[in-house]
Order: sequence, then structure tokens, then C-alpha cells
Amino acid sequence: MSLREKIHDRDNIFSFALILIQLLFSLRFMGRQYLSLDEVSQIGFIVKKNPWGSIFNYYTTSEVTNLPFFPMLAALWYRIVPYGEGWLRLLTVILTTMSLVAMVMAARKLGSKRTGAIMALFACISSFIMHKCGITFRCHALWLLFTSLTLCLYIARFREPKKGFTRPRLLLLGLSMALLVYCHYFGLLTVLYLAAADLILICLKKLKAYALISYICAGACFLPWGLIVISKRTMDLGSFWPKTPTFASIPQALRRIFSNDEAVFVLWLIALIVIVLESIRALLRRQMDFSLGYLKLILALMPALFVIGDYFYSAHINTRAGIFVLRYFLSVVPAGLLIVSLYAEKAVELFSKGFKLDLELVTMSFFIFVLLYLGIPNFYEVKTEVTAPFDNTYGNVRDIIEKDGHEYDESTLIMINANRANADGFEEYYLEYGGRSRDVNVVSNEDPDIGTKLEGANLVYIYQVMNGKPDIYTDMMGADFKEVSFDQDIGLYKYERIFR
Repeated sequence: MSLREKIHDRDNIFSFALILIQLLFSLRFMGRQYLSLDEVSQIGFIVKKNPWGSIFNYYTTSEVTNLPFFPMLAALWYRIVPYGEGWLRLLTVILTTMSLVAMVMAARKLGSKRTGAIMALFACISSFIMHKCGITFRCHALWLLFTSLTLCLYIARFREPKKGFTRPRLLLLGLSMALLVYCHYFGLLTVLYLAAADLILICLKKLKAYALISYICAGACFLPWGLIVISKRTMDLGSFWPKTPTFASIPQALRRIFSNDEAVFVLWLIALIVIVLESIRALLRRQMDFSLGYLKLILALMPALFVIGDYFYSAHINTRAGIFVLRYFLSVVPAGLLIVSLYAEKAVELFSKGFKLDLELVTMSFFIFVLLYLGIPNFYEVKTEVTAPFDNTYGNVRDIIEKDGHEYDESTLIMINANRANADGFEEYYLEYGGRSRDVNVVSNEDPDIGTKLEGANLVYIYQVMNGKPDIYTDMMGADFKEVSFDQDIGLYKYERIFR
């Protein structure tokens, strides 16, 4: 097929149009909301006053629960773009768009061009992807991109063995895996899952051990980081913040993977059952297709195994440091949607044959129905969420303090009841970078000189980031200050010194 034919191919047009719609939506709403607490914390890790070496060192010592790929990229972006929430989130909008393209490519390699178009449909209307990746200044968009690229290259290795098993392609897959791991620790779980699937094939003598070169490459790229972290880590990993999940968390997480769209979730569930039954029958008859059947099986099982495995680890093995967080299951969204797209295409074909209808007409009707029934409500849901003002964020704190009419000077102290990254992000982005600050004093509960700064303060604001009370500060203030106001929606206390 010539380039012109590819450009004018209907499935290409559908895919391009859907990705463009998602891109325009994200561009329209990416700057409509103040940065969330997590986004401000992200900025606190990469503030301009910190040199590159300090940023990197931070992630090898006291912030080892996060990996450095996105922070280093975000630090570069932060130093280039103008001030504004939209400019910051433009980075993740671009990365998300690239992710959608990679997901479409993976679907085409798994099935057909029409599978790719259906993947574009489900991926572009996913509220999970739109919100957690496209309009959030966090690592999720980059993580989704390299998950999708890794799966695309992995699928190509099965479906295009002559190309996929060449040394350059295997090394490229290994590099993609390494970068995926550097995005998020669940990326490491994805690589280990694929490695386990390949080891099964090697043991069954259905795959050459040469395929392990990808994992060797990925391990070689990640090993230096692991050794540095082991030698330099100062962070206590004995406990972690997520709550212990219940058994009901399993279906909740599985539905969230598919944006709580019951129809998509049910289609994946039906596809999973069909694939498992087909695989069992094929294995019993010794007719297993190890180029497509096995590939479908590991992709279909991936969401279920990740969620169930995470549940048992977090609820029964390590309850103090569980990792059951809904957004962490972004790792399995591409695999889940690949299976949904493949079997949605099969369902459309069966419906067309069963009722003796034109396949193109049925396909077009399917696209229109999904867009109207699922797409528009999902777009509206995300729009509502990203345009409603946060009740509790640093932008609100700045606005309230400014409305008080007080000048920022050395006698005004803003106390952030959180770690230093939160205070740094707030101070630099919303005060200094925003051009609204002179000699403001901002402290966090990790600072050693809180008492010294408190001695020179006559007006104190305390921002209670999480639930609870700011006892760490009020105990130090003692009877020298009195509370004059408390904004419960924001969590902002105001104290004035009692002059005797």
C-alpha cells in the first residue's frame, strides 16, 4: 500500500480523528484547575533552585519510592515553559497523545487495522487515561507511553518473528523495558510478568532462549540505579501510605481499569473467559497457537493477575507497606484494551454475519454508538472534574492569604504541615514564580529552624495538607499566638501573635 493509500485509509482516518479529538479536549482543559497537592509536590522535587545533581540525588536517597525518568524530564520542561498550569501539563498531553498512537500500533499488530481503529476508540474515550495521564503533571503519561511501546514491540516479536527476533529489535525491546522500569515500579512488574510468560515458552521449547537478550538489556540498564539506591537510600521502606484493601477492592480496581464503563468491563470479562477456555482446549488437544493464542492469553490475564496479586500482597502479606492504589493499575490498561478491541471487532463481525448486514455499516454504527453511549459521558465527566475548583490546594492557600490584604514580609510565616517538597513547590511556583512574593517565609514540618523563624513572626498561616490538626506547630507556638480564623474547606489556619 502506498503512502497516499495509507493516509486515505478509512481506519487510519478514524484513528487520527479520535486521537485528535482527545488531544483537543486535553488542550482545552489542561490549564483550567490549580495544581493538585501531588503536582505541587512533584514541582517541589525539581525546583529551579536545585541543580540537576541534587535532583538526581534526591531520588536515590529520600524519595526512592519514585523513579527518576519523569522527574528529570519534567525538570527540563519546567525550566523551559512559561508560568501556568496549562504549560506544565502540556508535557503530559503530548506524552499521552504519543501513548495513544503506540496503543493503536500495538492493536494493529495484534489484530488488524480495524482493531487499531477500535483501540483508538476505547483508548481515546477512557476517562482513566484522560484524567490520570492527559491532564496531570505526574509520571503517568510517560509510564503509559512506555508500557504501550513495550507491548507493541513484544507483540511484534510474536506476530513478526523474522523482524522481531533480530538483534536490533530485541535490544530495542530491552531498552523500552528499561525505560518503562525507570518510569514506575509497576513497570518493573510488567517486565517481570512478560519475562515469566517467556520463560514458560522457553521451558516448553516454544521459544529460543535468545529472546532473553531483551531482559538482559533491561536488567543491565537498571542495575546501576538499583545499586546506587541500595548504597545511598535513607528512606524507610518499612511502611507505605496506601490503605489495606478489602476483597471488594478487586472488582472495583478491575472496573476502574476500564473507566468504570460496565460494557467495556463485561466485554473484557467475556473475552477472558473465552480465551481461557480456548487455551485449555487447545492445550489438551496439543494444538495451542503460540503466535496468537498464547499472546492473547497473557494479555487477557494481565489485568486480573495484577489486581488479584496486588490484593493478596497488600491485604495478607505486607499490610504495613501495601501497594494497592487504583492509579497504579494504569500498567494493565493497554493490555486490557487490546483484548477488548480485538473481541469487539469479532463481535461486530459476528453481528454482521448473523443478521446478514453490511460489515461497514455495522462497524460505523458501532463507532457512533460507543461514542454517544460511553464517549460523551466520559468526556463530560472529566470536563466536570477538571473544571471544578479544588477545595484544598496550594493555589487556594495563596488566594486566601492575598485576600486578607496582608503584605508578605518577614513577620508573615506560612507553615506547611507536610514534607519539604510540598513547601518548596508551593513557595517557588505559587509565590516566587508567580511573582506575588517578596520576603515570604515558608517552612515545613521537616525544617530544623522552625522555632527561629517563629520567633520573628507576628502573623502565622498553617496549611493542614491532610486530615488532622497541626499540633507540631501549635505546640511550639504555645500561648504566644491566638487562632483568629480557620477555613475548613481548605484546611488553612490563621494565627496572630498576642502582644503583651
